[in-house]
Formats: sequence, C-alpha cells, structure tokens
Amino acid sequence: MPTGNFRRIDLDLIYPPFLEKVLDTIAACNERGCTYIATRGFDTYGAQMALWAQGRTKPGPVVTRAKGGQSAHNFGLAVDFVRDIDIKPGVQPSWAKKDYAVLIEEAEKRGLHSGHKYADVPHVSWPGYIDADDMKSLDEAWGKSQGDTLARLKQVWQVVK
Repeated sequence: MPTGNFRRIDLDLIYPPFLEKVLDTIAACNERGCTYIATRGFDTYGAQMALWAQGRTKPGPVVTRAKGGQSAHNFGLAVDFVRDIDIKPGVQPSWAKKDYAVLIEEAEKRGLHSGHKYADVPHVSWPGYIDADDMKSLDEAWGKSQGDTLARLKQVWQVVK
C-alpha cells in the first residue's frame, strides 16, 4: 500500500471506497515508474472559499470555479496530486500535462473521475460529483450533520452514490 505517497493529507477524511481505489491507482502508477504525491484531500469550506477568492478578490490566477460546499474536496471525495519527477529528497514537481497521463489512465481504469477534461490534470475524484449541482445533496447533508469533522463526513457519506 503506497501510504508514503499520502503523507500530506489525512486519509481518515477520505471516503473509504474512494480511498481504496485511489491507493490502488497510485500503487499501479508506482509500478509503472511514475510517482504521484497527494497534495490535497479533504478541505474545509473556508479553505475552498480562499481558493475561490484567488484571482477574484485576492491576487493570483483563478484556480477554481467551486465555492465552499461545491467541491468534492469538501466531502472527502477528491484528491489532488503532483508528479514527482526525480529521486532527489523532497518533491520535485512537474506541472506538464503529459506527466499526468499515467495517473489519468490508471484512475479512469478504476472508474474514478479525472479532472483532465477541464484542465485540472492532478485532480482525481469519486464519479458523479463533478460540479456544483452534483454537490447539492452533499452540501445539504453537511448542513444537517453534527459532531467533529470525521463524524460529519460519515453522515455525508451515507448519501454518496
């Protein structure tokens, strides 16, 4: 199991069936000589709003169209990766689209969604939860949920198809 590729995110906050497929995807990528490091998994509504503000009300390029509650990351249903292109200590990232071909292929082989169709090549998510409309039922479930983050996610995951 390639958990070393996931040190930067909290695996407990990822939807378990999705996590199983993502781990299998990354293991297959590793076997093919491609190392991908998870850089973003679950994220709060506040963190998502900060990303949404970039390029709009804050400096920098626009990086997302999704506000808080409109991203699969808010429900533990998405993971973003970076391709590590050499063996030096630390991550030596590549942002070239061609370096994500193996990730896209392996994720899609397992029925996962890849963001490559809308230029977010490092993004892998659970199928069926792509845009704001897809997230409405999850956002509603989050609003009704109670407890700490993991307890609330477990309540949301009960409505995931």
